[in-house]
Amino acid sequence: MRIQSIDIFPLAIAFRLTFRHALASRDAMSSLIVRVRDEQGRAGYGECAPRSYVSGEDADSAHRTIEQRLSPPWRGAEFAAFDDVIAALRDAQGRVKRDEHAAFCAMELAILDLAGRTFGRSAADVLGPVTRPGIQYSGVVSADSPERTREFCEAYRKMRLPAVKMKVGSSLDDDLANLSVAREILGDACSLRVDANGAWSADEALQRIEQMQRFRIEAVEQPVAADDIAGLTHVTAASNVPIIVDESLISFADAMSLIEARACHMFNIRVSKNGGLIGAARLRETALQHGLDWMLGAQVGESAILSAAGRHLATRGAPPRWCEGSFGTLLLERDIARENLTFGPGGAAPAIEGPGLGITIDNSALEPQPRAQEPKPEPSTTGGSPWAR
Repeated sequence: MRIQSIDIFPLAIAFRLTFRHALASRDAMSSLIVRVRDEQGRAGYGECAPRSYVSGEDADSAHRTIEQRLSPPWRGAEFAAFDDVIAALRDAQGRVKRDEHAAFCAMELAILDLAGRTFGRSAADVLGPVTRPGIQYSGVVSADSPERTREFCEAYRKMRLPAVKMKVGSSLDDDLANLSVAREILGDACSLRVDANGAWSADEALQRIEQMQRFRIEAVEQPVAADDIAGLTHVTAASNVPIIVDESLISFADAMSLIEARACHMFNIRVSKNGGLIGAARLRETALQHGLDWMLGAQVGESAILSAAGRHLATRGAPPRWCEGSFGTLLLERDIARENLTFGPGGAAPAIEGPGLGITIDNSALEPQPRAQEPKPEPSTTGGSPWAR
């Protein structure tokens, strides 16, 4: 396999609804797609979803990183076997800067996809063999009004999802009202957790957690700002509810700092923010070695490429406590793979087989798409499904 060309495609696809949390409000996905081709014309595809408030990268900076720093060493590179590609990627991943993790993810996935197709291997063989035939995904509820929370939860109840994450970080009254609605609709059997996206101070977090425990929440994600490690340590020591870190966890150095400070109980590992499959797997093993749990996270609005990568991570190696992602066309107006990776009833989704990432990308879907001229109707606030647009 000899790499001949590397192309970068900005990708924006409208959402079927607006999604909000304490750090951002989105009505469209924003990703970069990397396509790597060899001399025989075979292609591999990777994706990243850079977020400035997560890894310090945005679409422009990640594009520059890929174009100017990450891709040049790979152009013309030649490999005789799949394991040679893995060795080269591991070596390169060890030199990735903290604000390059999303960019490296797109490169890594594209190269693994191409190598897998070339050598007849799954890209996820870098993680080891499949250890479970499928997984169950969680629902995620946008930080919104109780009426919209009701719509989300009614939809998730009909889907029979086993777990739901609530975005919080508004006023205490609003957060409690939304949790009350969620527990009422989802019932006692549904696992419920919250994500503050760093909205609180440490003392405020402990007060909020105490108030929220009446709704039997099972974990609290990123209660304080990403760089407030002392605050995380204080909350983790004092809270009766497990604490998950997300925005605080980008690099391996971050992981070790969090572990040494005893600043969490669980890692939220997202393939894009954590530098691809190799980096994500390293964080998972580090967590387990130090007695921490892990969950599979996702950027809001991932295309099928990152959905496939996350699925591979969740079905190979130690199982995650919860899984997020694979919303597919439940959230996106269209996707870019011929296969449908959207989870099914009960949040169920099978492990992915086949060479490379196991999906087929429609190249025409990478071209800019015309937007409809007529304005879309506003989402219903009368109890309809939030996806029905």
